[in-house]
Amino acid sequence: MNSNINLGEPALRCKYGENGYQTPAALYSGGSGDPLALDRFRVIQGAAPSYNNLCDLDRLLQTSTHIAAGFDVNGGSVPLIAVACKHGNPCGAAAGNDPLQATRLALEGDLRAVFGGLVLLTFPVDEEVADIMMTHKMDGGRRLLDGIIAPAFSEGATEMLRRKGDKCRLLVNEALGRMDSGSLDGAQRIRYVRGGFLAQPNYTFVPNIDKVERLGSATPAQLDDMILAWAIGSTSNSNTMTLVRGGMLIGNGVGQQDRVGGCKLAVTRAWDAGHSTEGAVAYSDSFFPFADGPAELAAAGVVAVLATSGSVRDQEVKDYCRERGLTLFLYPDTEGRGFFGH
Repeated sequence: MNSNINLGEPALRCKYGENGYQTPAALYSGGSGDPLALDRFRVIQGAAPSYNNLCDLDRLLQTSTHIAAGFDVNGGSVPLIAVACKHGNPCGAAAGNDPLQATRLALEGDLRAVFGGLVLLTFPVDEEVADIMMTHKMDGGRRLLDGIIAPAFSEGATEMLRRKGDKCRLLVNEALGRMDSGSLDGAQRIRYVRGGFLAQPNYTFVPNIDKVERLGSATPAQLDDMILAWAIGSTSNSNTMTLVRGGMLIGNGVGQQDRVGGCKLAVTRAWDAGHSTEGAVAYSDSFFPFADGPAELAAAGVVAVLATSGSVRDQEVKDYCRERGLTLFLYPDTEGRGFFGH
């Protein structure tokens, strides 16, 4: 049986695929001309990105472009963005106006999980940013990262980030510094299945917070946190519950088979990383089938939730949130549920 598919010429050859025994492996360019296409990222230091690095980079681009689009649509001003990724899901993220603070907060989202991961920044990396990357909250040690992606690196930062064996890849793409609502990837998503391919439209929905159904109110800062939580959770593996507080990701409960389990995991991960969940906002990548999910969030001190409507028990969920004083923002599940990555 011939197991090979003619994909054309590779744009980048990987040492191996997801595992060492999966060879050969490569990135094939679609020739789209997209300035954020993976083959438009240039390695300025370190080994060529691995297959897994490229998968994580694709996810980082999905998340960061949705953060940019969310703020662009809901305020017209795109903040500086920092996102850390491990095994295909964001484990740290922050948005703000200070590059040093955004870098710190993205790392602090989960200091343990980010170790060995990838970090994408939408601003240039200078020596100060590089020092935070390597030493922030490391108690005298050095943080090991598989790669850092940014619009540019200073010469000093490039030298500081050098890792033995060229294991910290530095990738550059100037287009990262110009992202807005027009940066979302609108191309079809294609997935190989035995004997053929599945194809579907990409996830390009961006909620307009001013037009969602509201039960209760939220401060401007909480609205910003909702946008950040939506962009992270909607591009994570479903079922997802995402917690954000103070402009940073504090807990991402991803890949759960039930929604209340996602709530419990997000809270647990936040607490395990040393974060308080009091005053946090939450995002659910689809509707709550029961009120048990909001109950877990309320018990942890969450004050506002962005989710979708469409459950036969929507009214039960609304009643519970109203009784507990939990702000609930809803838009139709048929319009904007998360991408449900599987």
